Amino acid sequence: MTALLAAAQLITTSLRLDAPNVNLPGDVDWPALLTHADAHSLTPLLFATWREADVLDQVPRESRERLAKALRDNALRQANVRAELLEIDSILDAAGVSHIVLKGWPLAERLYADPAQRVIYDHDFLVPADKAEMGHQALLDAGFRRLPSKDEWIEKHLPSVWRNDGYQWNGYLFDPHYPRPVELHLSLWETDWRGLGVRPLSDVWADGHTVLVAGRPMQMLSHENTVIHLSMHFAGHLIEREARLNQLLDLARFVHQVPDLNWGVINGRAATAGVGRFLFASLFLAHEIFESPLPPALAWKELEREAPPAFREWLIENGVEDVLTSNYRQRSKGQDYQLTFLAARSIFERLGIVRFAALPPAGQLMVKYNLRHRWLTPLLYPRHLAERLGTYGRALLTKN
Repeated sequence: MTALLAAAQLITTSLRLDAPNVNLPGDVDWPALLTHADAHSLTPLLFATWREADVLDQVPRESRERLAKALRDNALRQANVRAELLEIDSILDAAGVSHIVLKGWPLAERLYADPAQRVIYDHDFLVPADKAEMGHQALLDAGFRRLPSKDEWIEKHLPSVWRNDGYQWNGYLFDPHYPRPVELHLSLWETDWRGLGVRPLSDVWADGHTVLVAGRPMQMLSHENTVIHLSMHFAGHLIEREARLNQLLDLARFVHQVPDLNWGVINGRAATAGVGRFLFASLFLAHEIFESPLPPALAWKELEREAPPAFREWLIENGVEDVLTSNYRQRSKGQDYQLTFLAARSIFERLGIVRFAALPPAGQLMVKYNLRHRWLTPLLYPRHLAERLGTYGRALLTKN
């Protein structure tokens, strides 16, 4: 077992939902463990968990202080997040823009004993397509500014905005003053994501419900749609090699804490949207790593059938270790397409993946190559394809 895998297992066994194991061995590489916990946004929760289990005296003083600082700073950060959420909610209300709050603060309130235990990096809202530009302009009028980002080609949300005010990030992941981006989503994920037959989720607005969030009534996804969204969110990052354990823990805790989920509705909607295979992947990994409950037997069998055999085999043989040791800073080139192909359910989807790899949206190429004039983008496709072949060819040679 590698040191990284051992550290990840110590983190996750401490956070399991069935019977957390908080016995800390004496041979822990604490700097490596905390660096990994930081990268997966679990350090504040880890400190709170070990404090409650009364095992912090087994942690070296320097590491214990680092853990405590993460929770303390994240508490200040979350106070800012809550205030921002209330302000953005008011801005969108004043502009007449209906909105559903996604992930973020509502999950921190509902799933954790203290919102300071969960880390939030941005604010996400689902808005009607015909009101999205109004909402975006309202945020700009309120002093938000567009991020200098590389995701202008993304279609599921409008360009991200934030209030930076000259902030310079120093690399500390729990800095209370780090400005949070705001994203207004038109959909929960990209249609035909990565060339696969992925479609929008139905009934998102029809069965949303209003709950108290940060002390104010706000609209949320239904419980069933939340399960699907959290599953697709994690699985998307898994395939794109950016998965974080805190994303999976959100799903595990939600399924564990929310009673009476209608799995017939969940499976039906996921199948219609073409994301049942990703629901299977995320629920399987949440169960294996955090011991969250699986759906009833018949519903689980339906989900298994949604996932191609090769994808299921990879998840069973490699999925747990892959997630435990994942590092979004060191993405494995080529593995994203390997997993995308494993998740494909037909020759047509495989052809779609090839098209996505060879012929990405023009906007993506413009950003990638810093091109100002869209009419020049056809000239860049040969260069892009040559780079793709070179990158993934080298990855295959290295693997072999």
